[in-house]
Amino acid sequence: MKQNITKILFFLFLSCSMSACKKELNVLPTTSQVDGNVITDATSASTVLNGVYYRFAASGVDNNNVPTILWSDPNEGLPSVLAGTMVSTITGNAFGVHNYISTSPFVDRIWTYGYGLVNAANGFLKNVAPVNSIAAAKKTQMIAEAKFLRAYGDSELLLYYGQYNDISSANGILLRTEFVDVSNINLPRATVKASYDAIIADLDDAIAGLPALNTDIWYANVSAAKLLKARVLINRNAGGDMASVISLTNDVITSSSFTLESNVKDIFWSKALTSNEVILGVKPYTAPQQDYKYQNYLYFNQYYGSDSLVSLLKNDPRNTWLYQYRSSTSYGTIASFTKYYPGVFPVTVANPITENSYAFRLTEAYLLEAEALVTSGGDQAKARTLLETVMSHAGLTDFSAVEAEHTNAGLQLLIAKESMKNFIGEAGQDWLALRRLPFATVKAMVPSLTAQSLLILPVPEAEITSNSKMTQNPGY
Repeated sequence: MKQNITKILFFLFLSCSMSACKKELNVLPTTSQVDGNVITDATSASTVLNGVYYRFAASGVDNNNVPTILWSDPNEGLPSVLAGTMVSTITGNAFGVHNYISTSPFVDRIWTYGYGLVNAANGFLKNVAPVNSIAAAKKTQMIAEAKFLRAYGDSELLLYYGQYNDISSANGILLRTEFVDVSNINLPRATVKASYDAIIADLDDAIAGLPALNTDIWYANVSAAKLLKARVLINRNAGGDMASVISLTNDVITSSSFTLESNVKDIFWSKALTSNEVILGVKPYTAPQQDYKYQNYLYFNQYYGSDSLVSLLKNDPRNTWLYQYRSSTSYGTIASFTKYYPGVFPVTVANPITENSYAFRLTEAYLLEAEALVTSGGDQAKARTLLETVMSHAGLTDFSAVEAEHTNAGLQLLIAKESMKNFIGEAGQDWLALRRLPFATVKAMVPSLTAQSLLILPVPEAEITSNSKMTQNPGY
């Protein structure tokens, strides 16, 4: 038993430690420490599955070596810098002006996060499979949770590093379905089609096995799986995908127990993970009290609002709380990103709710359904209603621009702009919504996106160097 506990703790360390992956992308885990009887019963299975969730939350250590949830590093600021709504002072100028290359600092951030999550999920699935002492229903749900988490990691990798918008492309992801060992560490890229097929197969299993509500909101549920599948399908945009997006999102809106917050501001400034709009959240450690996001966004000014964000929020009530102006010694007057920080700056301080993060909110279902309707030539009136509902919950009352727009392209642009406002610094949906617009529109909104190849990040050079079977993305 002592040996098994040691193995479980090692697996948790492997799943939770981001520092183990920062120096080298293709790190070979010590598989002898996690193979064998790591999982023997429901209790040990829950312990190991929690390790996969900690990888989902990007658990690691802060600048003072204190255990910390680092979700914001791959999932919040960086996508918004790519979307042009944030400025970064730590990633260099590459992401803000879209001149990144395979050796650019932080170009491996989402890559490392995604493959770390996938490998942790694979480790759980491998070790839980032969265990017969877990009740069948419990085991089915746990496998569904692990497959959801694997699908999340794979979808991040495909949507950032694969040619997600070309189903015929050979440039998909490293499709890992087994825990990494010396025999399978170097793989060629799967096709984009195979990558999508694997993600959707995992999500179908997750939808079949997940509960309507899990024990806590930071554990996967069926609505999160449906919403992730809709997120994946709207980016694939193959035959029948828009109809599936409409069906999935409508089901989440009408059949789940989640409801929109009366004022979206209340999610971030007062209710946090207790809000009934939050479908899947990321909870920080409670001891010691975390302040990592506060340090990034406010104390060190590592991310702040861009001029484009200020312009986007003109005459929008969110311009009073998503950002607040302050004078910075290093950067002059900046639009500090205060989405997560209640109060009037500079009184704003870190408090127990400011470190929470949000992977899925019901708002996304409304906006994805609206977008799928207009891009497939569907019911414009319903799309307008969905969009106006989201806008009203953000405090807007003037919908004249929405009512006056009768082209599908125009409505998609309005939906994309609302996604950029609603999801800035949250879970990457601002960047993905922008990319789905016609490229001429994208380039007009973000002039530094001079080529479509820049919508996809380069494969990090460390992977190219260490894996002879890996190929680089076109344009790099």
